[in-house]
Amino acid sequence: MSEKKFTPSGDDWEEQLIEQLTKMFQDMGMPIDTNTLRTMMKQIQSQFDDMGIDPEKMAEGKVELNLEATMNDLAKMMGGNFPQKKPVEVEIETSEEAEESDIVAVNEDDVYINDDSMMLTIDCSRISDIDDSGNGVEITLTSDNSVLSLMVEGRPRPVKKYDLGRVVENIEEWSINNGILDMTLKI
Repeated sequence: MSEKKFTPSGDDWEEQLIEQLTKMFQDMGMPIDTNTLRTMMKQIQSQFDDMGIDPEKMAEGKVELNLEATMNDLAKMMGGNFPQKKPVEVEIETSEEAEESDIVAVNEDDVYINDDSMMLTIDCSRISDIDDSGNGVEITLTSDNSVLSLMVEGRPRPVKKYDLGRVVENIEEWSINNGILDMTLKI
């Protein structure tokens, strides 16, 4: 085995590379001889050929890879299969009665009507999902604009619904301060 340094431009560069790799593996305590390493290199070259990768184009940086292969295509190339999972059907029963019973009537003492405006005060301090500042809260009108729904960011359903007792046109403004919701609605 040669103790010379590897020179990639030499005529016997492949042999120099194999000798250097063999020495490196032996220095690491791995008993690999040059014939075993040559066999491994031929196997790698065969794998590249099977995948359609040209080493000369790779050296020039002109390799195109199809990264759109699916996981099943990848498994086929590697000689295996991924297990196919079947979808599970789940039935969910929704009860309109249960949803309607979640609606709380607004206390008339908390409502003030002036011309075409309705001022409303609601205590939200006991709703655990709403912090004192009202961050992440969204308020919408539902059920023909007669129900007020409090939505919290990250929750798919309203945390609380309030029956306004009348139909309103829209929400003009609202704010939450220390868990108290103050709003002005147009009626």
